[in-house]
Amino acid sequence: MESFERHAERPAIGVGSRVASYAELLDAVYRLAGALAEAGVRRGSGLACVTGRNRAEALTVRLAAHVLGARLTQVLAGPALYGLEFILRDCRPGLVVHDVPVPATGVPRLGLDELLRRADAREGTVVPVRAREDDVARVTYTGGTTGRPKGVASTFGAMAARNSARDAGWAEPVYLSVTSLAQRSGGRCVEQLRAGGRVEVLDPFGPREFAAACRRLGRVSTYLTTSMVYRLLDDPETAAGVPGLEAVSYGDSPVHPERLREAVSRWGGRWQQGYGMNEAAVICRLTPADHEAAVTGRPELLASAGRPVAGVEVEVRDERGAAVSGGRTGEVWMRSAAMMAGYWGRPDLTDGALSGGWLRTGDLGHLGPDGYLFLDDRVKDVVMVDGDNVYCVPVEAALTRHPGVARAVVVGRHSDLTGEEVCAFLVPAAGWTGSAETAAEACDLVEKALAPAHRPTAVFWEREVPLTARGKPDKRLLRERLSGGGSAAVAGSSPVTGGGPSTRR
Repeated sequence: MESFERHAERPAIGVGSRVASYAELLDAVYRLAGALAEAGVRRGSGLACVTGRNRAEALTVRLAAHVLGARLTQVLAGPALYGLEFILRDCRPGLVVHDVPVPATGVPRLGLDELLRRADAREGTVVPVRAREDDVARVTYTGGTTGRPKGVASTFGAMAARNSARDAGWAEPVYLSVTSLAQRSGGRCVEQLRAGGRVEVLDPFGPREFAAACRRLGRVSTYLTTSMVYRLLDDPETAAGVPGLEAVSYGDSPVHPERLREAVSRWGGRWQQGYGMNEAAVICRLTPADHEAAVTGRPELLASAGRPVAGVEVEVRDERGAAVSGGRTGEVWMRSAAMMAGYWGRPDLTDGALSGGWLRTGDLGHLGPDGYLFLDDRVKDVVMVDGDNVYCVPVEAALTRHPGVARAVVVGRHSDLTGEEVCAFLVPAAGWTGSAETAAEACDLVEKALAPAHRPTAVFWEREVPLTARGKPDKRLLRERLSGGGSAAVAGSSPVTGGGPSTRR
């Protein structure tokens, strides 16, 4: 809290025309901490906060929970969220704070607006920080797209290590938050506040609303999901650039190199990619200098996840856990002080993920020249065609080299002929209609760049790709469509085997 006192008169958090100073924010945090303590929240107890949209108040709740040393689980509810009832039972909260209806789990519940009213009615007295380094600060849940969500437990010490690893030169006067405050953007907001910068919360995200906020605020940095980068590129108002936007960090799912090159070349500014996960924070980073090199002579870097950040070790290992030579694909292992303590309440999963101080990421990749990491797929997403591994990320990248393909998502499904087959869901680029001819040409690019086994044998044109609550392509839903499981079945499509495409408009 010392940094808040030091920057007392500076603007801290804004939502449109409403801006709170650091002094006002600190007062709100202490009032909330007092109200939460009165409701039974204390050091080591669990607190769940469920909101239906990104509210700046959710950040204040987070800060108050950290002051008390409570174990916080934040959830942004929505139609793409999997397993809310399971999460609220699994994280074992003593109190659930919410602004949307939540399942009854036998745990005391308190409306967020009621909590805020109670806090406003309190005296703004200082609340001593009760958190200790080894206490669990957060239990953050994975997307659950490959099964039941997993709770990732992170200590206050690990969170401090994550903050110290951040590039101090990356701070900008204003950080514009447009992604989930329950995930990466919430942490980035806390980092910005610790540095004395201003946070602006924009919800919901829209290309034109985003552009208007950047123009109004000026000198903006932000974090965008891959799908947001694509939406900005595809909107006529933001395709050529966004005035006021100076720095972009992006991630959450692989970005197609051709589309990334478009964005970096058109918009300018400073770009960096952070490859990471709930279990480990940022593992590798593709820096602004890397992006500049990529657009001026090293385009292959745009397909990379970057190099390990300070304090992080990365190895690529085979199925037996032995390190493989550069260029060979294997599972990415890492270790650092910022790693999770384990999966909440799941020692069986923890033992499978942590080994000898290392974390198995579940990602497949290979190390290229100069130590750059290239991601090929998730371990669980590999498509086995005639016994050969087909990695989805390179196939998606090859498909989007066609000017008529704005986005590609690849999954596998059962085939009596080859065991599994490669299926592609494509979104047409602006000005293009999804045609069989365009799909066939895109599949030709895959075969030319990779191998015949990588060529999709079924192609579906989509208006947009379904996304998870975290903005990643919802591959589980796409697999359900392909399997014809009830209402999730593919409608209006008739895929043709042998690489022949079908259309879905």
